[in-house]
Amino acid sequence: MLDPDISTADAARHLHVPEPVDRATLDRRRFLQLVGMGMGAGLVAGGTGSLLDQFVTGHDPSAWAAGPLTADEGILVVICMFGGNDGLNTVVPIGDGQYYTQHGGLAVAPNQVLPINGSTGLHPALTTVKSLWDLGEVAIVEGIGYPNPNLSHFTSMAYWMGAQPFGAPETGWIGRWLDGQLGSSKNIYAAAEIGQSLPLHLRGAAQRGTVVPTERPDFGASYDPVDQLLYQSMRNAYTTDHGPWIAAVSEATADYLDLAAAIAPEYPATMPTPEIVGKAEAAARLINANLGFRVLTLSWADFDSHALQPNMHPVRLQEFDAAIARFFAVLDPAWLSRVTVMTFSEFGRTSWANAGAGTDHGTAAPHLVIGQNVRGGFYGQRPSIANLGRWDRMPHHVDFRSYYASLIDGWMGGGSSTVLGGNYENLNLFARPPGVNADGSVSPGPAIVSPPSRFVPVVPFRLIDTRDGTGGALNRVLGPGERIRCQVAGVGPIPASGVTAVIANVTAVDASELNFFTVYPGSTIRPSTSNLNAGPGRPVPNLVMMGVGDDGSIEVFNSHGYAHCLVDVFGYCTATAGDRFTPLTPARLFDTRTGEGIRPGKVASLTPIDIQVAGQHGVPASGATAVVVNLTVTEADSPGWMRLSPSGESAGTTSNVNFWAGNTVPNLVICKLGADGRIALEGFGDGVHVLGDVFGYFGPTGQQVRALPPRRLLDTREGVGAPKAQVAGDPIRLPVSGRGQVPSNATAVILNVTATNVGGPSFVTVWPDGEAQPGTSNLNIGRGQTVANLVICRLGAGGALRLASPAAPCDLIADVLGYFVD
Repeated sequence: MLDPDISTADAARHLHVPEPVDRATLDRRRFLQLVGMGMGAGLVAGGTGSLLDQFVTGHDPSAWAAGPLTADEGILVVICMFGGNDGLNTVVPIGDGQYYTQHGGLAVAPNQVLPINGSTGLHPALTTVKSLWDLGEVAIVEGIGYPNPNLSHFTSMAYWMGAQPFGAPETGWIGRWLDGQLGSSKNIYAAAEIGQSLPLHLRGAAQRGTVVPTERPDFGASYDPVDQLLYQSMRNAYTTDHGPWIAAVSEATADYLDLAAAIAPEYPATMPTPEIVGKAEAAARLINANLGFRVLTLSWADFDSHALQPNMHPVRLQEFDAAIARFFAVLDPAWLSRVTVMTFSEFGRTSWANAGAGTDHGTAAPHLVIGQNVRGGFYGQRPSIANLGRWDRMPHHVDFRSYYASLIDGWMGGGSSTVLGGNYENLNLFARPPGVNADGSVSPGPAIVSPPSRFVPVVPFRLIDTRDGTGGALNRVLGPGERIRCQVAGVGPIPASGVTAVIANVTAVDASELNFFTVYPGSTIRPSTSNLNAGPGRPVPNLVMMGVGDDGSIEVFNSHGYAHCLVDVFGYCTATAGDRFTPLTPARLFDTRTGEGIRPGKVASLTPIDIQVAGQHGVPASGATAVVVNLTVTEADSPGWMRLSPSGESAGTTSNVNFWAGNTVPNLVICKLGADGRIALEGFGDGVHVLGDVFGYFGPTGQQVRALPPRRLLDTREGVGAPKAQVAGDPIRLPVSGRGQVPSNATAVILNVTATNVGGPSFVTVWPDGEAQPGTSNLNIGRGQTVANLVICRLGAGGALRLASPAAPCDLIADVLGYFVD
């Protein structure tokens, strides 16, 4: 039997499944956690939850990940204030003389509170909460409790977590909501506790939440090549040949590794303190990453203020306010209409102070609901404390199941009667559904993963030019922080429906200062990535392969200053027709410096020079329809431009590379093949050397492409994807499979690779891991430059790539835009 006076810490420990300190040890606790009590979330195929029911047939992380949320799905962040928060000193009844009589020296003086009306104020530590209240974004629900209250930490915590104020709850309210949301499907990203153990409220009958660490995970996310080989070996150990027990363990192990690899890039090297502030930042970063989390829970203690409450409770409220401030500071503003924060605590405190300058376990307290779409104000009823004796407790007026029902039905999409086992009053806490702004406009939703698609090359054409208003775009420069929407579907040769992605060259021209462009699917949340970096006097192009929004558009965002924007289209993708991709080992197709594949010597303003592609370097002699070439110009005598086009066909007014005197500039090109499998090189300038490296081709056989919401996989400045150190000399290994929604069966990846903080002249080469470094380049860089280029590269050993800058140190950044699968 449990001690009725069990401490907060011991009660919480009993109601959580702990994670072993030694992650490398698969002991009994680790086994239980992996197969369903923690990291192995939701392995259940039936309803009993036994391992015999947890037989699975294959390991495909992309199938189990939630992926980006839909535009109307709300996200709930639950903050658990374990120990029993003193509600009277949180939402202070300054107009009630009995409060000052009964709370005595613990009471907050009227001249210290943050007033919200004539009778009520917030604790002076809650400055952020007060500012959100003033914006109408905080609901205070007074008098929450449950019938026949229990004063044991353990029992009351269990009741609140289980939403069951009797008996011994075996499942929690969020876990049962997961049961209804997921059914028999599996999703390790639907809900998570940020901490070290899985709380009862995240455990359902058939589904479980996940545990994610407060700081960047170590095991499963190390970039050391030896560790990566270990992880891949553990993933490869999955088997069904030895029965369901081995299958469940190996499956859960792979889940853990996939989760660690997915979340690690979202964490900075160090997190802020105290712990709850770090947890709040982690929650915001995981939401920004759009991995699919619908619920994130954060727990901390201790609010059990039996003695010396003035030394403890203000500190807890300072931590809470700092956590709220940090959460909304880190959260991308695009998510504000999609996220709600709620609090709960297992009970309040007594209205009477005790002899130890503290309070004892209570039975009712206020709780807060915070968010842009919350209907701010008071709900419920503040319990009267008139005539309460020393050991009397306040009555409750709002059943905690009504509180939960209001969040489930008002924010999470409904189903409270099933989750809670009955119908409870909806307090109508929300002014608007998720994704709708105060003015009635709909917030952009997250981009989605496109279906497997094929490429349709087109004769290049100019879609947008802000210099002259081509395409109905702005007839002026883009301003700082401004974006332009580019309609793709239904324009020129592109069909009006069925388009999943576009292949286009985006160019920044006449930039007034250093800036970058971000390209992303139209009418979706802008990602924290970039596609090209420009500056004064430098027209900078870069190829993008980008999924389109539901309306068939893409958007281009300008970060700083003013710049013109050009968009030239080279093809599109569709799920119903088109060509497949075959990646090749990178090889040099032509080089005017050596005469390889082309006549030697610099080229100037010229009529088209035909270059044979079919039958060269792995491109078949017949059947190929387009080629992927990294085009580089170097040793330019004057400013100019260069382009590739199908031999024998008009190239219009497009360009692939813009350069200036003395410049070396690369850009990836996907070019339709013309007559006899050739492409044509032409351009303008006094003289320049030109070289091209082939990376693959499109044709009737090969792989299909899936466009992804842009996401950062590598940043050596921050230690994301590789150690926090510049790349110099020796290559680095970049694991790709299992990260950024790239599955283990991907054959090639589409990355935007950027070099910055460059120490001197060099070049960057990207190639499949496990193969010899090729004599090709993807980026050409000089001291102090920031240069970006699209890279399409076959994945090597363990689904990884190698990147090198042989001649000078630099930082490398890589954003994933898509991948290819059979």
